[in-house]
Amino acid sequence: MVARLGLGAVRSVLDVGCGLGHWSRELARVLPQVTEITGVDPDSSWVKQARLTVDEGAAAKTTVVQGRGENLPFPDGQFDLVTCQTVLIHVPDVVAVLREMGRVVRPGGTVLLAEPNNLAGQLVRSSGVGPGDAKALLSTHVFYATCEAGKIALGEGDNSVGDLLPGLLAEAGLTVVAGYLSDKASPLWPPYSSPEQAALVEALATSVEEERCPWSRDETRRYFLAGGGEDGDYADAWAARLSEMRADLAAIRSGLLATAGGQVMYLIAATKPSQGK
Repeated sequence: MVARLGLGAVRSVLDVGCGLGHWSRELARVLPQVTEITGVDPDSSWVKQARLTVDEGAAAKTTVVQGRGENLPFPDGQFDLVTCQTVLIHVPDVVAVLREMGRVVRPGGTVLLAEPNNLAGQLVRSSGVGPGDAKALLSTHVFYATCEAGKIALGEGDNSVGDLLPGLLAEAGLTVVAGYLSDKASPLWPPYSSPEQAALVEALATSVEEERCPWSRDETRRYFLAGGGEDGDYADAWAARLSEMRADLAAIRSGLLATAGGQVMYLIAATKPSQGK
């Protein structure tokens, strides 16, 4: 993406919602001239733990500060590149965050967003439990769509906001210059031996053990009801989702599950108009 978007001359980066720093670490690896990487996150514990480069002795200066995307604690036009990765799905006012990202990027600089349509992933099938039927597939999709609608209604973010980014960037006063789909998938096939596949299996096992699909039972119920679901329908719908996850895990442990693991992840780039334009 550095080559496609002409980011090779970027020297200063701001990672909004940096978490533990994994997005910054990837950027540091591929931006040849970067000298300054700054992370900002609202969670104080993550600010303390974040590591923005792989090599502690790297040439790039790193700083992590506490703050929110809606009110970035930086002056206008400070950074060449302002970016975030799977952050906007968690914020109630995406345009407000994009305006702030646009404010702190220099004129002519780049705002780079990596955000998904998570709902699309519910339509990805596997061979572990057979092809399924249309009613079961629709039931799963409707359940998660209802929960996503509830999350939006409660002001806690849109889990599939990636689809909407070009329009939201324009509303924030930025000029969209490129849009891509990631070619990265999360495939699984026996014996699930690569580090990535092992991590995916472990994540599924943890979700099953903790009964999270993908949120806790109470949080999912809150989203389901806020999205227009009926309280009387929730127990059966939740049980069906848990059953699906347990069946997938059982199929993996029997060496029967395989899937291409497709997902919809967008990378959208925009620029801040130069002054006077």
